[in-house]
Amino acid sequence: MRPGARSPLLEAVFELKSAWIAVFVFSMAVNFLMLAPTIYMMQVSDRVMTSRNMMTLLMLSLLALAVFAVMGVLEWARSRVLVRLGVRLDRRIGARLLSLSHRFEVEKLGDSRRLLSDLTHLRTFLTGYAIFALLDAPWVPIFLVVTVMLHPLLAAVSLGGTIVMVILTYITERAVRTPLADSNNSAAETSQFVATNMRHGEIIEAMGMFPMMLQRWQKKQDRYLVQQAIASDRAGMVQGVTKFVRMTNQALAMGVGGFLFLQSDVSPAIVFAASLLSSRISQPIESLMMTWSQLGTASESWKRIDDALRYVDQQYSGVTLPAPTGEVTLEGVFGGPPGISAPFVQSVNLKIPAGVIVAIVGSSASGKSTLVRLITGVWAPRVGTVRLDGADLRTWPREQLGPYIGYLPQDVELFEGTVAENIARLGALDSERVIAAARAAGVHEMVLQMADGYGTQVGANGAFLSGGQRQRVALARAMYGDPPLLVLDEPNANLDEAGELALDAALQQAKQRGQTVIIVSHRPIAIRNCDLILVMQDGQVLLYGPREQVMAKLAAAAAAAKN
Repeated sequence: MRPGARSPLLEAVFELKSAWIAVFVFSMAVNFLMLAPTIYMMQVSDRVMTSRNMMTLLMLSLLALAVFAVMGVLEWARSRVLVRLGVRLDRRIGARLLSLSHRFEVEKLGDSRRLLSDLTHLRTFLTGYAIFALLDAPWVPIFLVVTVMLHPLLAAVSLGGTIVMVILTYITERAVRTPLADSNNSAAETSQFVATNMRHGEIIEAMGMFPMMLQRWQKKQDRYLVQQAIASDRAGMVQGVTKFVRMTNQALAMGVGGFLFLQSDVSPAIVFAASLLSSRISQPIESLMMTWSQLGTASESWKRIDDALRYVDQQYSGVTLPAPTGEVTLEGVFGGPPGISAPFVQSVNLKIPAGVIVAIVGSSASGKSTLVRLITGVWAPRVGTVRLDGADLRTWPREQLGPYIGYLPQDVELFEGTVAENIARLGALDSERVIAAARAAGVHEMVLQMADGYGTQVGANGAFLSGGQRQRVALARAMYGDPPLLVLDEPNANLDEAGELALDAALQQAKQRGQTVIIVSHRPIAIRNCDLILVMQDGQVLLYGPREQVMAKLAAAAAAAKN
C-alpha cells in the first residue's frame, strides 16, 4: 500500500478533465439561465402590468420559453456527459479493480468482493440527482449577489437562511455518518450470507436446514434494518427542519420585499423576485440534504476504491525466463493461509527433481494441501523460498508462470461456460490442444457422450455435471498445454472405477512425457505410480525419499507400534 501517496482515484478522475470542463461549463450556463424566471417576472410586473401592452407580454413570454428550452437542452447535455464520464471511468479503472479483487481474495486482504459494486455505486452517483445538487451548490453565491443588487436587506435574509441550512447539512452528516456506514456494512454482509447459502441449496434442502438458515438471515437483516432506520430517522428529522427553514425563509423574503415596497424603497416586482431568488438559493442545499444517503454511500465507495488503488503490485525484472523443466525446491519454508498467524507448514526443506512423480501423504490437517498451495504459488511463504527450476516463484509473473503449472485443487471449481472453455483455461479455443488435454486426462470419450460434447455448458461452479465429471474435466484443464509441473490434490476423491483407471493412465503418460507430478492422495493407485513419497505430520516433513524406502520405514514403524 501507499498510504502517503496522492489519491489514485482522484488522479483517474482528473484524467477525464475535458469531460469535467464540459460539465462545469454546462452547469455555469444552466445556473445563469436559472435567473430567467426572476427576470421574466420582474419585466412582466414593471413593463406589462403598467403599460398593458399585449405584444410586450407575448415577446417576453416567447423569449422566456426560448431560454427555458436552451436550459433544458443544456441539462440534457450535462446529463449525457456525466453518463459517458461514468462509463469512461469504469473502463479506466474497472479492469484494475477486478485484478485487485482477485489479488485481495487470494491474499485475504479485506472485503475484496465489494470493489466492483463500489464502482457501480460511484458510477450511479455520477449519473444521479445527487451529483446535480453538488454541481449547482457552488453557484449559490451568484444568486446572493443578485439579491444584494435588488436590496441588501433581502440579501441578509437569504444569507441567514443559507447559513442555517448549511449548519443543518453539517448536522445531518454527523448524525447519519456512523449508522449509514453500519447499515451499508450490514447490507453487504447479509447479501454475502444469502449468496453463500444459496450455493449450498442441496444441503439445505436435503437436511431441512432452511428454517435455521432463515433465522440467521433474519438476525442479520434485522441488524441492517435497525441501522438503516436510525440513519433514515435522523436524516428525516433534519430534512423536516430544513424544509421548515426553507419555506420560512421564502415567506420571510417575500414579507421583507413587501415591507420594502410599502416603504417605497423598491418596485412591486421585487416582492416576487425575492421569493424566487430565495427558493433558488435554498434549492441546491435542500437537494444535498435529500440525497445525503447517496452522498454517504458514494463517499464510502470512493474511500474503499481509493484505498484499493493504492495497492502496489509486485515488481518484476521484465526478463522472460525460459520454460522450466519442473524441478521444485523448497528452502526453509513456513506458511499457511493468509490472515492466520500460526503457520500450517513449518521448516520444509526438500528438492523434487524434474520428471518424477511424488506422492504426498499424511493424516488430515497435516499440511498437505497447504504445501501444494505454496508449491503452486497460490499462497506465498511467510518465511523461506519456493523455487521452480531455481527461480523464486515470487519473481515470476503469474501470466508467465501459469501455463507451466497444472493445478487440480481439492475443492474442484469450474467456470461458467462450456467444457472446452474450461479445459482451455478460458483462453482462445485451440481444438487440437483441448482434445489433446482431454485425451491425456482420459476424458475425451466421456465428453463425447455429453449432450453437446465439448460445447456442453457446465453451469455455475460446474453445477450441471456430477462430482466425478467435474473432477475429470478439471484434471484435463490441469493437463492443458502439457505443463512441466502438475500438482493434483486428491484427484481421485470423486472418481469411480473408470475414472480411477483413467487417472492411472494419465499419471503414467505424464511420467513418460517427463512432467513432474505432485499428487496428494491416500489411495494405493496413486502411490503405486510414484517415484518418491513425502510424509507430512503436524505441518512438517516426517519422511521423504524413494517409494520403497519410505514404505519400508512406514511398515517398520507400524510393526513397532503394534509390539
